[in-house]
Formats: sequence, C-alpha cells, structure tokens
Amino acid sequence: MIRLTAREFRTQAIVALGALVIAAIVLAITGASLTHLYNATVANCKMNGDCSTATSLFLSTDSGVQGTLDFLMIVIPGLIGIFWGAPLLARELETGTYRLAWTQSVTRARWLAVKIGIVGVSSLLATGLLSLMVTWWFGPLDRVNMSIFGSFDQRDIVPIGYAAFAFALGVTCGAVLRRTLPAMATTLVGFVAVRLVIFAGVRPNLMAPLHRTVINTVIAHPTFTPDQGTLPANAWVLSDQTINAAGNVIGQNGSINGGTILSPGATGLTIQGVGTCPGIAPPTPGTGGVGPALQKCVDNLHIRDVLTYQPSGRYWPFQVYELAIFLTLALILVGLCFWWVRRRII
Repeated sequence: MIRLTAREFRTQAIVALGALVIAAIVLAITGASLTHLYNATVANCKMNGDCSTATSLFLSTDSGVQGTLDFLMIVIPGLIGIFWGAPLLARELETGTYRLAWTQSVTRARWLAVKIGIVGVSSLLATGLLSLMVTWWFGPLDRVNMSIFGSFDQRDIVPIGYAAFAFALGVTCGAVLRRTLPAMATTLVGFVAVRLVIFAGVRPNLMAPLHRTVINTVIAHPTFTPDQGTLPANAWVLSDQTINAAGNVIGQNGSINGGTILSPGATGLTIQGVGTCPGIAPPTPGTGGVGPALQKCVDNLHIRDVLTYQPSGRYWPFQVYELAIFLTLALILVGLCFWWVRRRII
C-alpha cells in the first residue's frame, strides 16, 4: 500500500522537488546579493547622513521577486489543499478503485492512514522548506521595513499550519462529497473563509491588545496623523480613534469627523464638533502658516489619538498560537475523515 501510494504521488513529488530546487538556486543567488547591498548601503546610511534615500532604494530592489514570493506564500497552502488534498480520496471514490484496495486485505484505516501520511507529510515538508527559504531571503528587507506583522502570513512557521489545514480540508471534502471538482471548489471556499475569520477576528485578539494615547499631529490642513513614534518598533496598530478632551471619540485614524473651519475674517479658529480657539486667528489663505495655527488649536483643545496595538514582542507567540489553531483544525478534520470513511462509505 505504501509503495502504491508513493508511485501514485511520484509525479507531484518530482514537480514539487524540482520547483523547490529552482527556488533555492534563485533565492540563494539573489539573497546573497541582497544581503551584500544591505550591508553596503542601509547598514552604513547613518554615517552618510541619508538613510531615507538608501532605504527607499533598497526596498525597491528585486521588487518582482518580492511580489512573486509573497504571492506564492499566500496561495501555495491553498493549492496544496485543492490539488493534493481534494483529489486524494475523491478520485478513487469517484472511479470506484478504492474497492480493489479494500479487497486486498488492506483495512480502510490503513488505506487512509498511508495516503494521508505520505502526501500530508510531503505537503508540510514542501511548505516548510519554502517558508524557510523565503523568510531567510526577506530578512534584510524585513529589518528595514519594520513591519513584521504586515508579512505575518508569509513568514516563519504559520504557512505550515495553513498547508496542514488546507490539505486536511481537501481530503475531508473529497471523502464526504466523493467528487473531485466539487471537493476542490469546496476546499477553496472553506480555506479562504477560515483564513479570513482567523485574520480579522481571531489573530488580533490572541492576546489582549494594548492601548496608548498619543498627540495628534497636523501635517497640512486638513490632514492629521497620530504620532506613532512613541509606539514600540514594529507594533501592529489595530485601531486609531481620535478623542477630545472629554475622552469622546470624534474621528478615526487621526481625522476629525466634522473637519476644520478656517475663516479669514474670524477672530478664532473653529474645529467643528470640538471647539473654538479664540486666541488663534486663522492665517489668510495663500500666506502659509495654516499648519502651525491648526496644530496649536489641536493642542489647546487636547485632541489626542488612542492607538490600540499589539507589540512586536508578541510576534512569535502569535506565530505559535496560530500554528496550533490550524494544526488542531487539521487534526479534527483528519479524525472526521477517518470516521466518515470507516462508517459512512459503503
């Protein structure tokens, strides 16, 4: 049974191995060049006094490779579930070839365990190796980007959990539906739906988020931005609420709902829905100075922003928690699959 399953999976395994080898060669060559460029430019930019130009140019290096790798890390777990998981049982149940195996003194449990074991372990190994290479390649870029939660889904160990869940979901859909195409379609919809639920509703609350009140900075009328310089580096900002002196929410993301009213002939500057600064006269349009005057009024009215965030120190705990969630879901699906094959398939 092991030999038969390995022979059936041989073509997919060879294609996957070839793709990993090609990826390893490309990433090794370009990654070494990327590391050298980082050491030659960004690492020494403070000495040259021009870090903004150096980091901007560095982050645009190999942009095509960056986009391709991020795309692959997002879609590959789902593709494993669709093309490796869903047809694994559905194809045999659809054609009836499973009956031949079951009449050769091979139990249903053994038949299923061998299939899931060989193809499932191969899926996890392939995803894990690719994630390891991609994480290493992006290392210099991620140090400059200072946004580790922005690439959370494409780095380190969570892609392994995604692949395990997608594969188990595909196998279970194939066992229940007994048709290859419907199983593939259901796997796609189910995988995307669960990923979205985890991303939007579960991940931000894996640990209780922190809150910090910061000043509201005027960039240029009427554009505002919260001062995030006081947040820990690489923090993941979940929400940003603009509040007034009484603590009431008056806007989102640094903006003020009613906007600001600047009247050249007025004796003061009014921020609608917040208050008026009578001692601050708006400058005449076209003469400049709107930003400083508005900033002074914002400070006098004690307009602030409350930032809800997850600190960067929680990145690895989040990786472990989310990996555990998807591995648990995968084990539940595999258990359901065993029960269904043993009890429901005639």
